[in-house]
Amino acid sequence: MIDDITALRDSWSEAEPPAPEARDRARAALLARIAEGEATVPSPPRRRLPGWARRTGFAAVGAAALVAGVVAVGGLGPAVPPARPAPYVASGPVAQTFELAAVHAETEPFTPPRPDQWTYVELRMVRGKIAEDKGQATRETTRSWQRADGRQAAEMIDGKLEVMPESADLPQVMPPQDYPTLAGLPTDPRALLDWLRTRSQSGKDGDAVSYLLIESMLRDNVLPPGVKATLLRALALIPGVTRSDGPVDFDGRPAIAMGMVQDGWRQEDILLDPATHEFLGSRTVVVEDHTTPEGVALKKGDVEVELIRVAGRVVDAPGRTG
Repeated sequence: MIDDITALRDSWSEAEPPAPEARDRARAALLARIAEGEATVPSPPRRRLPGWARRTGFAAVGAAALVAGVVAVGGLGPAVPPARPAPYVASGPVAQTFELAAVHAETEPFTPPRPDQWTYVELRMVRGKIAEDKGQATRETTRSWQRADGRQAAEMIDGKLEVMPESADLPQVMPPQDYPTLAGLPTDPRALLDWLRTRSQSGKDGDAVSYLLIESMLRDNVLPPGVKATLLRALALIPGVTRSDGPVDFDGRPAIAMGMVQDGWRQEDILLDPATHEFLGSRTVVVEDHTTPEGVALKKGDVEVELIRVAGRVVDAPGRTG
């Protein structure tokens, strides 16, 4: 008997898989860097929160650190786990949707950046009641750059480009934000999910945290097609992820919402294009009435944050967008 995912992959057999050379080079470079530093593990450098995370009122309800990807760790360790993972097995509507998204990701054109190049990500942010309560703007666009070697970042703040000091070492944060680490992640979905679980240090909420980590990596980085596809397939292995019955409105356009409830009252959605299954961004929806510690009353159905991915590409210098 042919399962749903096998049939789905067969139907997309004309899609050529991405060339593995770039991922192999990145993985080799990462492992060499790790081997050089095994004797001493440097203290992780301080990492600046992305602008949208610093300015969104949603940080008050406890998700910004995870979604922004700024949890400092002592060392990420090798990206490839020593034990051979169980085979990737997933089925059902959620898995089918993520498989379509993964196939789309694998066919996206991509040229790996040189170490001196930069990755550029532009997000449009729409915020709700928490931002209004704090007197913050409800709409904002953020533009950020990461040098491809992982040692420098830049951001547009109030119309001015701010370039952070260069770091002597790769940042040690979870989820990873530097291209060498991202490009060297496991390309087996179950191995990647295990890698995230062992580094999230989140106890019983490990799957919820792993979901947020993947959401952040998809939204805030420029990823090799194989890594992006693996992240999408790993989402299908997380229990509790659901698919919207039909398209939802996402910043004025239809989208498929793939979501997971967090803390019992909010759902973190990953949004996909209904036709192509391209990743569009993420949002936070209130699923149970809730009052924040600051006294903001949120009602079921409120959309508190939308993060629309406008652009993600390789550029030659910070400040450039194309």
